Amino acid sequence: MIITESLDNKPAAVTLEPLPDGTTWLYLRKNAKQVEADTGDETPDAKPWQCETAIGKLGADRSGETADTINAKFDDWWTYAAAWAEDEPMPTVQEQINAIYDTLAVMMGV
Repeated sequence: MIITESLDNKPAAVTLEPLPDGTTWLYLRKNAKQVEADTGDETPDAKPWQCETAIGKLGADRSGETADTINAKFDDWWTYAAAWAEDEPMPTVQEQINAIYDTLAVMMGV
């Protein structure tokens, strides 16, 4: 899946985010550039970075992949991540909030 992302610092081309189940989120970024921000009076000098980001998920069988190995074949990985689609739809914001409330209730013993 490809999105346009805004960040407060220059992004790395490859970011891996391991998950507890052994899978890993893969973020590939290209065409990063600083853009003018419409932040009002709060941070008048802010110039966020904007880039194209392809997001995919690596299975536990790809745990040996590193930013270096992925960067070596960046275009191939970009094609993979761009075509990647989740098996399940993303939860809605309300579903995410409900999950947080449920977790907090369990933690607090409510």
